[in-house]
Amino acid sequence: MNIFSLLVTTVFAAETITPFGVLPNLDTNQTKPITSFGVLAITPTPIPTTPPQVLGTTTFIGPLPISQTPTPKRATQKSSVTIALLGDSMMDTLGPDAPALKTALKNIYPNTTFTIKNFGVGGTDITYGIKRITEGYTYLGSSYPSIASIQPDVVVLESFGYNQTGGDDGAINNHWLLLAKTIDTIKINIPHTKIVIAATIAPNATTFGDGAAGLLFSTSDKWERVTTIKKYLDNAVRFAKSEQLPLADAYHPSLLSDGNGNLLYINRGDNIHYSDKGRALMAQKIAQAIAANRLLE
Repeated sequence: MNIFSLLVTTVFAAETITPFGVLPNLDTNQTKPITSFGVLAITPTPIPTTPPQVLGTTTFIGPLPISQTPTPKRATQKSSVTIALLGDSMMDTLGPDAPALKTALKNIYPNTTFTIKNFGVGGTDITYGIKRITEGYTYLGSSYPSIASIQPDVVVLESFGYNQTGGDDGAINNHWLLLAKTIDTIKINIPHTKIVIAATIAPNATTFGDGAAGLLFSTSDKWERVTTIKKYLDNAVRFAKSEQLPLADAYHPSLLSDGNGNLLYINRGDNIHYSDKGRALMAQKIAQAIAANRLLE
């Protein structure tokens, strides 16, 4: 039995999901951040440290202004870009059109129209993820086409680390082979598309699954499950580096020095999926990977 098979139940109960994805009211036990990710990305204006200097009729605060050339806006080759997201519930809970990712991309490419299609399915492993590349499917009462049929410009493949079983060397090696098979399937069926490997946020062994309907893990069970998940996330990062594929790594930035996932990024309603800041972090890392590797330019 898949040790994470109950996670799909968690998604239904701990978060409000429609056939089109997750509704905004995800964090049931925490206050929604007042400051949005877009605001956080803006460098604050420094507080003046010198008195005003009057030159003629114009008042200048602080040092005399220095003429600066505005940073040129980055542009994509195509005016409209389609991005497909493939994964389990850790991709699904970015939302049906991943608004945080769209915002992050528009901050880099303001003149590009982005269409984001989320092919994340809760409680599924990478084998079923491979199937969704070439076959349509039904999820939460809605029908979805195959990924290949929409011919995306970019496919973002998340690790499926939260829905893999077994933490022994054989299981990890098989995960590596399945990642390779996924990449081959994408390249064969969508040869023009660019691929990004994504590693989602780190889990927390102290709180994992707390508050999720239908789940009640013991202390030792939490540690075992979290240790296994982290092995798969690490494996996805190593795979991307080995194959020289663009990597969106939210795993390591969300990992604390004690080996636990930072609760800042974890939904306190189920202690598995994203908080608002966790969703923003994942979106930021995907956008940065696309831009850093100039996949659209």
